Amino acid sequence: MREVGFVVGRTSTKWVTVRLEEEVLINDLVLVGDELLGVVRGVSYANPTMSPYSPFTPTNVEAVRAYEYLNASVELYGSLMSGRFDPRVLTATPTGTPVYKVEKGDLENLKFIEDPIFVGEHPSSGWPLPLDPRAVDYHIAVVGSTGSGKSHLVRLLVRELVRIGRKVVIFDHTGADYAPFFKEKTIPDTDVFPDMLSLAEVMANKVLGKEYLDDVEVALYAYLYSEGDVGRAREFMESLGFGNGEFDMSTILELKDKSPMDVRWDDESFIAILRLVMGYLKRREHTVAKSLFRLVKSGISLGSFNGRKYDVEDLVDLILERDLTVLDISSETLPIRYGIMRGVVSGLMGEAERRGERLDVAIVVDEAQVYARGQPPTEALSDVARRGRKWGVGLILVSQRWVSDLDMNIRANINSVLFSSLQSSSDVEDIGKVVSLGNIDIGVLGTGDFYVTGLLSPFRRPILVHTFGEYHG
Repeated sequence: MREVGFVVGRTSTKWVTVRLEEEVLINDLVLVGDELLGVVRGVSYANPTMSPYSPFTPTNVEAVRAYEYLNASVELYGSLMSGRFDPRVLTATPTGTPVYKVEKGDLENLKFIEDPIFVGEHPSSGWPLPLDPRAVDYHIAVVGSTGSGKSHLVRLLVRELVRIGRKVVIFDHTGADYAPFFKEKTIPDTDVFPDMLSLAEVMANKVLGKEYLDDVEVALYAYLYSEGDVGRAREFMESLGFGNGEFDMSTILELKDKSPMDVRWDDESFIAILRLVMGYLKRREHTVAKSLFRLVKSGISLGSFNGRKYDVEDLVDLILERDLTVLDISSETLPIRYGIMRGVVSGLMGEAERRGERLDVAIVVDEAQVYARGQPPTEALSDVARRGRKWGVGLILVSQRWVSDLDMNIRANINSVLFSSLQSSSDVEDIGKVVSLGNIDIGVLGTGDFYVTGLLSPFRRPILVHTFGEYHG
């Protein structure tokens, strides 16, 4: 460390003003005296001769510059005592206290967090910034405009979570940001059969209308039971007590262990069975005709699900067996992607409750604005946001914005944010309503620069990190 100035003016337990004798930059770490660690939030010039109340009349530029000096505003983060960091500052700092700039190696022997993870270093000091992995249980948002380096940051974060034993599943929206980097861990969406309820919700919500969810779900089960045979589908409906039939419990039990991958799906056969089911459910003929026409025009083809390797239950088991799973959901139509995500997220929460134990799983949702607001997966993601920490299921939501991209119930449960340059200045204010920001400057950020704040930060307040150029594992 080298001395750069001394404390002047009024001081507090949160802020001090430093008269600079050497140059410092915004976001530099400094040590105030022997114990207090702080960060430079602003640097400004002052000159008493230029005050309108000054009795001095400068005669030339050199005379004016002779009286000029630099002040720095320093936010105090806490105390360094007995080799550990304590986030408390209990007394104001005396004026005249020397201030030192933290340089490479100065903080490496200090204890901030037990078993930390690392995605980068503090830019000016070169200090590898220790992040608290427990913050994943309380959910993380990664926010930044296009080109800010979000995907690279998340890849580093994922590798670190895997290193410490956390299981991770990534929903790769484009198939370009994660799948190419974890090829051996990637499963394409064309290998996955959505769970029946998710598929029914997708078909009803996006095609027919929410009021027809029951029709579609029953038709899917009728198809599964009958394997596409309309005659057997009629028997299925009669066995449930529809028409002139009597309820037969054995029909439902027969479906219990039957996977949708056990049958061959055919669009024409399903349409015929859906028409049959809607008739049993007393839908009007013009409603039936309209629904079938919409389904045909939607582009959703059940025939595309033949030959798939995993249903949702298989996928949940696989995620819990492996350290990392990347689901490339870039090929299917959005409604099917919604169904896969909803099924997997709900399945993980259901498995946690069934086991009655923590799963220690992090769910990464790329381009979260597509899934985490007003879409079929939103409710499942919101459930994780509210209850996930009990079961060790955490969210890492990657998005370009804050307010417009995330559902309010999800946003209210996020306790850590990593953010870079933002698309709207109002986003900074809104992030500040959830986590402590203080007087930060977004304008100094370049590609790979992120403010870390919330529970993930060792200080629980914003600290700048520049991501590693490659993985340092």
